[in-house]
Amino acid sequence: MAARHIVMIMLTLLILTSCNKTNEQNPLTKELLITSRSFETGTAGFIPRNFPNPSQDDWIDFFKKEIASYGKYYGVLTRIDAAPDIDGIPEQVNVAYQAINDIEPYVALIIDYKDGPFTNTKGDDLKKAAVSIAKKYKPGYMSIGVELNSFYLFEPASFEIVVNYYKEIYDAIKEVSPNTKVMSNFQLDRMKGETAFTGQNFEPNWHLLKMFEEKLDAVSFTVYPYLNYKTVEEIPEDYLLEIRKYTNKPVFITETGWPSQSILIGVKGSEQEQVDYIKKITKQANDIKVEGIIWVAPHDFEFGEAADTFNHISLLNNDGTQKKAFEYWKAVQSLPLQ
Repeated sequence: MAARHIVMIMLTLLILTSCNKTNEQNPLTKELLITSRSFETGTAGFIPRNFPNPSQDDWIDFFKKEIASYGKYYGVLTRIDAAPDIDGIPEQVNVAYQAINDIEPYVALIIDYKDGPFTNTKGDDLKKAAVSIAKKYKPGYMSIGVELNSFYLFEPASFEIVVNYYKEIYDAIKEVSPNTKVMSNFQLDRMKGETAFTGQNFEPNWHLLKMFEEKLDAVSFTVYPYLNYKTVEEIPEDYLLEIRKYTNKPVFITETGWPSQSILIGVKGSEQEQVDYIKKITKQANDIKVEGIIWVAPHDFEFGEAADTFNHISLLNNDGTQKKAFEYWKAVQSLPLQ
């Protein structure tokens, strides 16, 4: 959809009333492995139903109803060169803050190793965008970088520049928005060295956390255990607990999910597997006091990745119909916060 079309829809949404919320506990909570939660929930991505060919009504329902159905947080992962305004704020960040009622955007600015070595020019542009966002919107959480250990693994020569700019940007954000929790983001399974099904073998890289630790208010991870385990049952009981061997910082899971259909890398996917994954990951998240869990995408669509890795990972089908696990996600939301 053209940028101006999204903006027009955003303006339409500003005159719509927000949906009523309910605190009634879902009866499915009896099947969960937890009775209260340490974390808020959410989803991420500009992916309404029928994407990539949504109607205007699809977009309106997406912003007005569907994002909120996943929980408190809405992840906005964006490149800084994605239609920025005069202050360097990417368009999707502005849309998220102006179009969504009662939802808290979690902003993550991408540093992509596929763009080649990180330079001072890239660092200055990143700083401008981050500080502008912090000054204008005062976000609760903000990530500088997404899966930065991937940058380390594929572009190691300029990783030190990334780290130095991260620290500089951290300080600059604190000057304009002291209460924003600033963090960086890492791919947990690569950090563990557990990505067997991708055909890539890496040594564990937990040591990278120490390079950022003095300037981390929290540490965030993308979490995809099916990169190494074929079934939910195979996921070790200490899968998330291992994080606590390397950091005592607050933890935020910015992307996670399990596919509802089996995929070519040999992973068992089904709607029941998604239910089992929700039960398991929320239990482990509670055990280490995770502050937020974002399900990676609000609706299924063809990501274009090899082996259909992410095509069936949402809790809603492409046409907006619910999968079995969606009600369990709602059940988690109905639990009291610790």
